Amino acid sequence: MSISLLFPGQGAQYPGMGKDLYEQFSLAKEVYTMAGDITGKDVCGMSFTGTAEQLAQTENAQLCIFTHSMAIATVLRAGGAEVEAAAGFSLGECSALCAAGAFSLEQGFQLVALRGQLMGQAAADNGGTMAAVMGLAPDQIEACCAESDGYVEAVNYNSPAQTVIAGDPAAVQAAGERCLAAGASRVVPLAVSGAFHTRYMQPAGEALTARLAGMAFSSLQLPVYTNLTGRPLESGCDLAAHLGRQMCSPVRWVDTVRNMVADGHLKAAECGPGKVLTGNGRRISREMKVHNLQTADDVKKILDSF
Repeated sequence: MSISLLFPGQGAQYPGMGKDLYEQFSLAKEVYTMAGDITGKDVCGMSFTGTAEQLAQTENAQLCIFTHSMAIATVLRAGGAEVEAAAGFSLGECSALCAAGAFSLEQGFQLVALRGQLMGQAAADNGGTMAAVMGLAPDQIEACCAESDGYVEAVNYNSPAQTVIAGDPAAVQAAGERCLAAGASRVVPLAVSGAFHTRYMQPAGEALTARLAGMAFSSLQLPVYTNLTGRPLESGCDLAAHLGRQMCSPVRWVDTVRNMVADGHLKAAECGPGKVLTGNGRRISREMKVHNLQTADDVKKILDSF
């Protein structure tokens, strides 16, 4: 069966994630072992028995989610899944690029560990916050941000009915109030340590690009739909520069899913913790069928269909 792989981003983590995969699939265990060996971090401990607070730390969340996602993707492919395209939300784009062969799994662990560290430091240095706006069109949300004093902008286009805004706390609050006045059903502050995918992440993006300048990337083996445009990455793209820009640019997930559907990618699997992309996929397009894969039983069930 030919499917596309979708990979979740930071915020999808939860205590205990991946433990059953580690216990029931030898290939998944190898991925987790490699993660710890390469990064020097107790990825198994943080994922399987760590607290929600520990997992919420940016550098821990990103590494543990990436490991979970790649463990599932590895088991899927070994079980006969033919992958035709990939996409990922924020951090998940690193998982998608790894699945597409842009860099090895070993390089992926190094990259993601560095990315999480840099973003966590940028959040600590620059502050900021985020809020999800429900029930208002993206262009109306953008207008509310533009009309608010201070720095705030739309950063995550999650679904037609949900867009995340980010920036200075006072500006985010003011923009949220404008959104409610304009007809939004809810504005929900997010429990995050900073304003991700904004200009506050630019120092982290520039540092990542500089650190990746000497990294040997490989040609993509399948299309990867990118957060920046919602379209497949162009051949010969400067991946070091792209990954830096991606950290401080909006996540255009609605465009990503719609373009995948338009290109005929109608069967997908969300590989990793949580069900956010599965739910948003249904809200964006009824044409794409998304299988949610986060537990060993989920993986076994889809493997039985190959």
